[in-house]
Amino acid sequence: MSGFLEIRHVSKSFYGVFALKDISFDIEKGSVHAVMGENGAGKSTLMKILGGVYQADKGEIFIRGEKQKLDSVQDARKAGISVIYQEFNLIPDLTVAENIFIIDTPKKTGLGLVDKKKQNENAKKLLESLKININPKVLVGNLSVSEKQMVEIAKALAHDSEIIIMDEPTAALNDDEVVSLCQMVRNLKEQGKTVIYISHRLKEVFDMADTVTVLRDGTYVATKPISELTENLIIKLMVGHEIDGSKARKSYVKREVVLKVKDLKKAGMFEDVSFELHKGEILGLAGLMGCGREEMLSALYGLIKADSGEIWMEGSRIQINSVKDAIHKGICFLTDDRKDSGILPLMSVQENMTMISIRNLRKKLGFYLRSQDELEQLNTMAGVMNIKYAEPSQKITFLSGGNQQKVLLGRNLLLQNKVFIMLEPTRGIDVGAKEEIYKLLRRLTQEGMGVLAVFSDMNELIQVCDRALVFWQGRITGEIEREEFNKEKILSYAAGKGRRKSCETVQV
Repeated sequence: MSGFLEIRHVSKSFYGVFALKDISFDIEKGSVHAVMGENGAGKSTLMKILGGVYQADKGEIFIRGEKQKLDSVQDARKAGISVIYQEFNLIPDLTVAENIFIIDTPKKTGLGLVDKKKQNENAKKLLESLKININPKVLVGNLSVSEKQMVEIAKALAHDSEIIIMDEPTAALNDDEVVSLCQMVRNLKEQGKTVIYISHRLKEVFDMADTVTVLRDGTYVATKPISELTENLIIKLMVGHEIDGSKARKSYVKREVVLKVKDLKKAGMFEDVSFELHKGEILGLAGLMGCGREEMLSALYGLIKADSGEIWMEGSRIQINSVKDAIHKGICFLTDDRKDSGILPLMSVQENMTMISIRNLRKKLGFYLRSQDELEQLNTMAGVMNIKYAEPSQKITFLSGGNQQKVLLGRNLLLQNKVFIMLEPTRGIDVGAKEEIYKLLRRLTQEGMGVLAVFSDMNELIQVCDRALVFWQGRITGEIEREEFNKEKILSYAAGKGRRKSCETVQV
């Protein structure tokens, strides 16, 4: 029996390299159909073909047995397809309401002017129906990453489409927001909508999906009911072999302190922040959205300037007034917003990799870069990070999200760093690539680097970190050693229950 949505022999290549090769499978109406695979498996490419962003080189798409012409986003919308992409497609200088109804803008009768009042009212009703607590009149540029993700979801659901594609919708969401999204998906299913769901979080897939299709290296592997699958079986289908995550992670924490922070404060953001980071330590920063941890880390990297406080590096007090200061002192930074503040999409893979370390490269006649040196740096990091790309001049925007993330990590590792600040280092990363990131973290800490890491996934924080500091309303309320890690304790501190006494006693 044919499905409601039929994908037949779809192929797509970039720069002569196959992203998809002869993909065929069916999706039933009113089902939640998960599409899984490692980064670079072709999931997002397939979703962009369904969404009209890319056109397949070969193959056909059928809905209700009728062949579809999906040559544009407008074609896809007319066919009843809406897509929530992994990377945001929002205009920061427009309000939430304007972004949600950027296509279907309500007009005042006869005048052709935008009816702002109705637009805001419609957006408010939609957001409330989805239980999203965001003011529709706020500029999108002022929202957090997780809030932008919720606006993307609302924007896609505003069109009342029959097929909703969600590409990593929970990558930037906290636990409470993930629960809300799961309920949204269940509601859509009850309304007879068909949801195509991409996620690297296996628990979500088992909570929501009816059926799972697995892709590997651009080829079709299998489609199975969720009832016939286990987590280990899905991972084996995705990577082609089993991954043993049962081994306890070895700690490389040393006695030497690489970074000390004392009484750091920024009015309205954080205050009285004091802690030590040891060489070889992965120090996790936990807390709910808006707790102040990201702002504090931004101050350590010079993105914002603290009002007061002290920062010490290897026993010497330092001043960080700019990003340049932080880089020169050996601090590097991985953003949690890969698209807007990470990659430069119109530049090549090579240029994105070397853009920070470029000053250290040799120059011909004092002016011209030696392209061979740039290429050597790219090749070195591509080997270390297992980055997949067609050629050095390929625009980074054509890489998968996971490979873009690896470029951002590699970019920082080309410098002689002592402290690595990482915001969501595995956001949008599949289980295979996560293992590579974990191995990289082990290598960095074994070499003595200190890591400050933010993970929205609490299981991951518990798995990866040596110690955790928990933030609430800009203050550190809890400090938890690895052997004491548990979700209840972290959540209790994150809700403001408790006060870390050592906040006031850390000495420099």
